[in-house]
Amino acid sequence: MELDPSDWRASWISPGPIREVASPSAEIGPLDPVASALNPAPYLRRVFRVGEPVASARLYVTALGLYEVRLNGSRVGDAYLTPGWTDYARRIPYQTYDVTRLLISGENVLGAVIADGWYAGFVGFDVKRAGAHYGAAPELLAQLVVTFADGSQQWVVTDEQWQARFAAVRHADLLMGERQDLRLEPHGWDAPGFAAVGWREVSSRPRDGRPLAADPGPPIRVTEEITPRSIAHHADGRSIVDFGQNLTGWLRIAVDGFPGASVRVRHAEVLNPDGSLYTENLRTARQTDEFALDGGPAVLEPRFTIHGFRYAEITGYPGDLYAGDIVARVAHSDIAPAGSFGSSSQWLDRLFRTIDWGQRGNFISVPTDCPQRDERLGWLGDAQIFARTACYNRDVAAFFGKWLDDVADAQLPSGAFTDFAPRLYRSQTGAPAWADAGVIVPWTVWKMYGDRGILQRHFGAMAAWMDFLERGNPDCLRARDLGNNYNDWLAPGADLTPPELLATAYWAHDAALMAEIAETIGRPDDAAGYRALWQKIHSAFADAFVAGDGRIASGTQTAYVLGLQMALVPDELRSSAAGHLVAAIQDADWHLTTGFVGVGYLLPVLSSAGHTDVAYRLLEQETFPSWRYMIDNGATTIWERWDGWTAERGFQSAGMNSFNHYALGSVGEWLYRFVLGIDQEPGSAGFSHLLLRPHPGGSLRWARGSYRSVRGPISAGWEISGDRFAYRIELPPNVTATVCVPSSDVAAVRSGNGEPPASVAAFPGAVGVQEAVFRTAPGGGTHEFTGPAMAIEGEQ
Repeated sequence: MELDPSDWRASWISPGPIREVASPSAEIGPLDPVASALNPAPYLRRVFRVGEPVASARLYVTALGLYEVRLNGSRVGDAYLTPGWTDYARRIPYQTYDVTRLLISGENVLGAVIADGWYAGFVGFDVKRAGAHYGAAPELLAQLVVTFADGSQQWVVTDEQWQARFAAVRHADLLMGERQDLRLEPHGWDAPGFAAVGWREVSSRPRDGRPLAADPGPPIRVTEEITPRSIAHHADGRSIVDFGQNLTGWLRIAVDGFPGASVRVRHAEVLNPDGSLYTENLRTARQTDEFALDGGPAVLEPRFTIHGFRYAEITGYPGDLYAGDIVARVAHSDIAPAGSFGSSSQWLDRLFRTIDWGQRGNFISVPTDCPQRDERLGWLGDAQIFARTACYNRDVAAFFGKWLDDVADAQLPSGAFTDFAPRLYRSQTGAPAWADAGVIVPWTVWKMYGDRGILQRHFGAMAAWMDFLERGNPDCLRARDLGNNYNDWLAPGADLTPPELLATAYWAHDAALMAEIAETIGRPDDAAGYRALWQKIHSAFADAFVAGDGRIASGTQTAYVLGLQMALVPDELRSSAAGHLVAAIQDADWHLTTGFVGVGYLLPVLSSAGHTDVAYRLLEQETFPSWRYMIDNGATTIWERWDGWTAERGFQSAGMNSFNHYALGSVGEWLYRFVLGIDQEPGSAGFSHLLLRPHPGGSLRWARGSYRSVRGPISAGWEISGDRFAYRIELPPNVTATVCVPSSDVAAVRSGNGEPPASVAAFPGAVGVQEAVFRTAPGGGTHEFTGPAMAIEGEQ
């Protein structure tokens, strides 16, 4: 239950105006301008007494910055980087903990360590404002409400009674890393009986008008630990540790060394040809942790930073470093797995895992573009093209729900959505395909989870966006207010798709989705208005960009994909336009030429137009540019660029070359919806009306997988054995399912734990495809369809 503003009695506290400057390190020298911007993390404590039997105790806590809260010597909760990232000027999230079991009779100590985080630390890439975007120093807000057995209460809140000091955490920054001097740790400071000599009073200020909101998103947790694959020891004392997986998180290292010894850890995604860390692509980010030892056994682990890496360079380690001494702790927003995929192709299974790892590594409070360099922003364009893949892979309903509040918070007074959210150092109209996420992502969340509430909550923001577009483009061609106009970002070679074509296509798509959204939430007049708007944009697009033979202006793959995906090609020309798309692919020697915007729709458009064979040809293409080229060259997360590394050129420009950037992994949607066939009927949401329509092809002999929908788990798998095709599905209870089987004659239908199909008949318009329509029984059911094997022709 969210607290009412009147329920808060706490004040904001901090160490006060006197700030201790972090000491220089081996990585950050005394003349480095970064050094003056890094500050020690304040330790805060409050002593209080409990004299009666406790019935319950709730701790409500947040920070401007990051916090780790402790009670009587124990860490409270298992989340990291709390309270997460928002636009702190608009909304500050807080967390609630049940701490009943941590209280004791007599003296108790509530403590916290706070750090700069997103609030006061380095974020983004603006050289004029590299950090401290929201404030200059972190602050803490907390209140502990103890309810006794007799119903009375005791409140312990952040106020002037707290004490503060600086200690072991000499600096902590999300981009730069963390430095700890373990000799300065005041052991026992967070437990009763500690003599707080040298601690001083805190500064306190009243809460202001900024809303405090219960955190709606999943916490950031350590979800996995990975041991080293190998350790390479160098003569100069460096040890290069390979974890075999590009990940986000940090290291935990066991040491036993003399006082003052310094251990330094640097992180990187890939190695240079000479075996050293490739860090040029980090730009100004350092990703460096340092630890000064206090003597004896210790465990080294940062507390307020996060890194993107596969490799770690460790120097200064006392003695010999073995694999048992070190572990990589994988951390990200705790989004539970929802989907699975396996096939007869080992490389394709690696691609699926690579897509998922990229999502895990970038869903950290917000959907960032990359987890390693000086950027890590919540780019809207990346999120919208990947949104459906994200939903199939993992349960992101709460994650996207929280971030869409950030998107709304960042919306400009004009109604324009921005390029990224939360808001940072600048606010301007977002680019086509980026700002359109303000409509596409809420629609996708509703489509996947059936949550009409998210549509209702954001309808006003979406309508304001549509009004903004219509005011600026009265002729229904979106040629003005294009913001930074990234177009088909990072398309290999020259990006020749006309910006106005791409922008207009997305505007039409917004209008179509808005009509469906308005109808869904009971606004029929608005729905009619958006349908009329879509018709005008459709006509303008066709007149401006579509020729009488179905050719689309510029002839790029992305131009055809957008025209077909967004239903902007007249019906009588769709087949011709799809043929021209195939010709464009053939002209590229059967390679794709799509960037961020076109890639997610490319294979779905091909399969929907009856060209699944071409879709598989692109999927299985081994040479650059292709997904397989990434995988065959060692990718364990999706690269930012198709040519992040090539055998001919080596690394691309270090100025923009992330090796963990999920957007090009939006092909994952096609693996679920088309390869496995797990989809839903048009116009439905939340998988209440299933459409199971597998598209076998390429070199695959079998594929199987699952999706845990809000209705229950859906499993689907097919196999071609000799001349027979078999499709087996397991469905949740009480759903309607249409199954389209790529076989000329379904010879057998077996059903268990559910009703058999009402009918098996030819599927209209799809050569050789059989359709079965049925409703599952209350207990769900398993069904298997077999028949002669054949290549699916797709739907016309």
